[in-house]
Formats: sequence, C-alpha cells, structure tokens
Amino acid sequence: MDIRSLRTRAGMTQRELGEACGLGQSTIGNYEAGIRAPSLEVAQKIIEVIQSRGVDVSIQDLFTTADAA
Repeated sequence: MDIRSLRTRAGMTQRELGEACGLGQSTIGNYEAGIRAPSLEVAQKIIEVIQSRGVDVSIQDLFTTADAA
C-alpha cells in the first residue's frame, strides 16, 4: 500500500497527517505523488500516527507498491 491508501484508511486528510507528523500538507502530497520519499524516521512517524487510528500497518506496507506485490 502507499501513503495515500493508508492515510485514507485512517480517515485522515493530508493536512491532518502532516500536522500529526510535524510536516506540511505539501510534503505529504509530495510523498503520495512520488515526488519525494520520506526518510526512515519520517516513515516510522507516519506509521505510528496511522496505527494510532486503528489501521494495522508496517514499514513494509508503506514502501510496497502494487508492482512489487
């Protein structure tokens, strides 16, 4: 899954996820569009936030694409 899929499963907007992670909405948008990739530290924070919303997610889920699955 990608960040967008996980974020929407968590019922969050880009702005909400960004604020929860200490990032801007545009940064989350760039991650989702594939323009930038999060650092491992940021990826772990994204996972923590999404998990806090009750979504079962791992680091592998965050970086697995449909092509790789």
